[in-house]
Amino acid sequence: MAAPTSATWRIVLASGNPGKLAELSALLAPLGCQVQTQGEFHLAEAEEPHPTFVENALAKARHASFHTGLPALADDSGLCVEALGGLPGVRSARFAPQVEGPRAEQDAANNRLLLQQMEGQTLRLARFVSIVVALRHAADPEPLIVRGELIGQIGHAAQGQGGFGYDPLFVLADGRTLAQCDAQEKNRISHRGQALQTLLPLLRTHWGWMAAPSERPQGWAIPTPALPTSGEGVISPPQRRGGGREGDGPAFP
Repeated sequence: MAAPTSATWRIVLASGNPGKLAELSALLAPLGCQVQTQGEFHLAEAEEPHPTFVENALAKARHASFHTGLPALADDSGLCVEALGGLPGVRSARFAPQVEGPRAEQDAANNRLLLQQMEGQTLRLARFVSIVVALRHAADPEPLIVRGELIGQIGHAAQGQGGFGYDPLFVLADGRTLAQCDAQEKNRISHRGQALQTLLPLLRTHWGWMAAPSERPQGWAIPTPALPTSGEGVISPPQRRGGGREGDGPAFP
């Protein structure tokens, strides 16, 4: 029997965030696998009661894999602002009171609240953090856990029309906001992009999922594979959430 090709590999993305799904799908393109969303399975989103990105990402990945029977990938990410003691952190998508309507309206409310809380602050250092978890199955004892980070500043007003979540307020070293970057550039430099750059070679070395060098996005580095030494195996059994918004990154890039 012929060995399976990358086209036969399937993975489910444990997210209901349209912006995040688009980014993750693009970042996984080098593998050539079939990427499906949990929405295609009419799957309710997982509970995210945990205080850390790692725990919430594990919970979401296990939930999606348990209910679909497929390998799963989940991202939990957020904006951590130095002057606010790391807030909004794991509550980045739900920073402001819940707004009924499209996610963009919740994003706008989150941005307004952030600007209010940053009034008068001279220390505006912030970082986007992304924890990405990949599981072969819901009971996988060796989850792949990777981290990406992007450091910047919180601006004084929203700028740019791209991205989603806090992108219009997140100022890069060159003075542009993340919302002023095109999608290709954002995927290359973002916290989520960095996490996926680390994950792709792990999928190759640990799962046998191959990506040819010619298929890798331009400018991507291939780091030495290494599994994190902490944060594994801390999640309770998957639970369903009856509705509402996903609590992972945006609401934020």
